[in-house]
Amino acid sequence: MTNRPAHPVLRRAARVLAVTPALVVTTLAGAAVADAPASWETTPGVSPLRAILVYAVFPLALFVVISLLVYLPSMRHGDRAYQPGQAWHSEPEWFGGPRTGAASLPDGGASAAPGPDTERGGTSGRW
Repeated sequence: MTNRPAHPVLRRAARVLAVTPALVVTTLAGAAVADAPASWETTPGVSPLRAILVYAVFPLALFVVISLLVYLPSMRHGDRAYQPGQAWHSEPEWFGGPRTGAASLPDGGASAAPGPDTERGGTSGRW
């Protein structure tokens, strides 16, 4: 079983109708190669050095500056930054909790910040 149409004549007509607009547009585009009007001022050309600066050196410099801004914080912290799997040594974070933190809890935050000897929950990734 094939998906061919029963009439090859219709298929050829569809191909011709698809190509015709492209042929018409390209043949009528001959007016686009006309000279500029005499009343227009002639602008000086751009030097190759300026073109290289604008199209290559400036974008590359911008890329380097943005890359440095992204990587400098991690370069500054070095090995002191938190690595997955290590114990958390900073203050506990509570996203969406009270603004004063775990200390505002009735028990002083003891239940929210377990010590090193208690079992820790969360997303440690160890099962």
